Amino acid sequence: MKKFEGRTVMVTGAGKNIGKEIALSFAAEGANVIVCDYNRENAEQTALEIEGMGVSAMAAVCDVRDRKAIFAYAEEGIRRFGKIDILVNNAGGSADLLKKLSRFVDAEPETLDFVLDTNIKGTMNCTQAVLKSMIKEKYGKIINISSIAAVCGLYDRVDYAAAKAAQIGMTKALAMEVGEYNICVNCVSPGAIARNGKILNHMTFLGESGRGGTPRDIAETVLFLASQDFITGQNFIVDGGRTLGPGHR
Repeated sequence: MKKFEGRTVMVTGAGKNIGKEIALSFAAEGANVIVCDYNRENAEQTALEIEGMGVSAMAAVCDVRDRKAIFAYAEEGIRRFGKIDILVNNAGGSADLLKKLSRFVDAEPETLDFVLDTNIKGTMNCTQAVLKSMIKEKYGKIINISSIAAVCGLYDRVDYAAAKAAQIGMTKALAMEVGEYNICVNCVSPGAIARNGKILNHMTFLGESGRGGTPRDIAETVLFLASQDFITGQNFIVDGGRTLGPGHR
């Protein structure tokens, strides 16, 4: 029997990169997957690949900032699969998504709203959408994808660092509230991870490992946490040692 056979997983930002790798990894272990992404083509392509692996998938095309849409898709997923066992809050991003990176002093209010709403309010929306069902089932795993920006900062991304730090705080506080229902809440903070096969230009120091990370590195950590019943309220830094210091290379 595969590790997550009979389980249903909801992954946000699952259309490409880290989110897609997480979704495919769960499917490979037998889970049904709700594929959330704002890009219809990417969401449907990931769902198609998952169905080709012999499990069920549901494409949920929406922006995590859209609370009404997220709740509707969660309800549809629960109707279709009976429950949602695991939620991976992967959707997020910095002002670079809008091509509006800047010093904080020059950041536009609309850009700040976008970054904060996408990363932290989006995470809250998705979590609330599935939490009552998890409490009813007395089982759940919630895994938030934060960033090392939350623990060491990131130039031109003050808003992003703040939002990612909020995810870690949310993880710890929520873990306290839902532990009695056999729900574990944890966080993964990636370092320099390749996107579309490339390491971004601002990731100049890769860490003591001397290499950039891959989406697979993060997916393996997520699946490990989803299989644990006695780890909760923790933030796992997966960065090859990047946050240890300036390094010796």
